[in-house]
Amino acid sequence: MVISILIPVYRQPKFLGDILEKLVADSYPAKEILVIIDGQTNPEIEKAIEPYREKITLYENGMRQGKVKSLNYLSRMAKGEVLLFLDNDVQLPEDKNFLARLTQQVKRYDVVELPKEAMANNIFARITSYDFLAVSILSFLVSRIFRKSLFLSGAAFAIKKKTFAEVGGFSRVISEDWDLMLKAFRAGKTYWFARELKVKTVTPDNLEDWMRQRNRWALGAAHCWKEILTDIRLHLRGLPIIINILLFSSFPVVVGLVIKKIHIISKFFPLLFILTQHLSTNLGFSSSVYLLSLMFLILQGIGPFLVSMLLSVTTFFLFSRVLGFRFSVWEYLVYSVFYFPFVVLIYFVYFVLGKALSLQLDWQVG
Repeated sequence: MVISILIPVYRQPKFLGDILEKLVADSYPAKEILVIIDGQTNPEIEKAIEPYREKITLYENGMRQGKVKSLNYLSRMAKGEVLLFLDNDVQLPEDKNFLARLTQQVKRYDVVELPKEAMANNIFARITSYDFLAVSILSFLVSRIFRKSLFLSGAAFAIKKKTFAEVGGFSRVISEDWDLMLKAFRAGKTYWFARELKVKTVTPDNLEDWMRQRNRWALGAAHCWKEILTDIRLHLRGLPIIINILLFSSFPVVVGLVIKKIHIISKFFPLLFILTQHLSTNLGFSSSVYLLSLMFLILQGIGPFLVSMLLSVTTFFLFSRVLGFRFSVWEYLVYSVFYFPFVVLIYFVYFVLGKALSLQLDWQVG
């Protein structure tokens, strides 16, 4: 089985040199590496590419075409039965059998997503990195329960080329990865979250970059939910997944309301409001419930709050071990108590006031 690795580059090479070094050194023989420069090249990009120029296939747009158009073009040029899409800010593991292990997964599933652990270079990045852990937990659970998904993080994933062609490739939208997964879902394609094939990726290390990223994520999420709701008949098969996500993100509220009626139990197991509310923050619908739950829980007293925080920390710590992610108790506490409620305001601004504020993106879809 031939695997084609497709890597877009725009302005900065980031980890391109490291990616190419590891792919070239990978022991899997049936591979091709396709790199496309979207726009003008520069000395930094040339320096990253030069040692591997004879071992890759390089394309240059000359002028900016956008990620969607660039990747769709590369997919048509690719010879492999499997397409591996990698953003150039992804760091691959030190594993010379990485591609062989990946192709084994793609033989069984149509779409295989690679876990992305955020690289944390400062305190801001360390706190926000738990967004990536939360998303990975949700993706891991959904893939194990349903073998299907409605959403996809496109920084690193593999897909059968025939599946990619069947669903029409990437669409010209902001979140082309989510849109691709929606189309694959409608076509009945299977999905797997390969926890043993974790990569690392960059997370914003300052508020300005974080806001820019959330702008794109929120607008992308809005597009996808609009697609789902526009013709709900096409997504009825996804109803169990949506219900599962809702229940998983809010079951502490239900459990808390039940056990609150039992006086003895409520002393030891108070309202579990904040255990897993974060898990669907990227989907945009649990943030408000989380904030209200957190406020209500604090009003119950310090005891219930501390016990619930302990349960929440324990849950995320255990999942971090399963997925191989870094975890710090104090960082998670800051994330859970202070950072995450702030996300409520962000989603309110983007979803409710987005059009009025005329939010713009430096993002060309092609």
